[in-house]
Amino acid sequence: MKYVLVFISFCAMIIAGCNDATPQSSLSFDLEQDEKRIYEQLKDELDESVLLNVDPMSVAKMYVYSSYHGDNDVNYTLYTQREGYIAWSRLEDQQIPERDRGNQEQIAANFRNIEKGEFYHQDEYEGYIQYEKEAGATSYFQMIKDENNIWKVAFMPLQ
Repeated sequence: MKYVLVFISFCAMIIAGCNDATPQSSLSFDLEQDEKRIYEQLKDELDESVLLNVDPMSVAKMYVYSSYHGDNDVNYTLYTQREGYIAWSRLEDQQIPERDRGNQEQIAANFRNIEKGEFYHQDEYEGYIQYEKEAGATSYFQMIKDENNIWKVAFMPLQ
């Protein structure tokens, strides 16, 4: 269990980014009306079926939005549950200290311009969003399609 918590903390730090990230106090996007409706429904019920037929870009935006706003249950629900791709459980996620999840400035900096990115299929159930955080700095955000045909966020999505 100790090693799992160390791994989870390590993953959370990667998601949160480095402390020397250029500060930005707000996200570079807001959710569209349909995305916001789906997000609120997901937040109320934690039922991933509301994500059926939602495109990967919208799922990624909801993930960033939930990270930024500290909606940890929604955030975890947006992680893939495809067998072989799960890195930690919901219970283990709930044990991650808030300080290890990153602050709003770090999250905004790490995901700056993700909404302007482009989604690329790698194969039947893997893909990534390529986006430019700032001039010359390209980032890749991994997505996995679950067995139930819903695009979700890969654990440790940034590359």
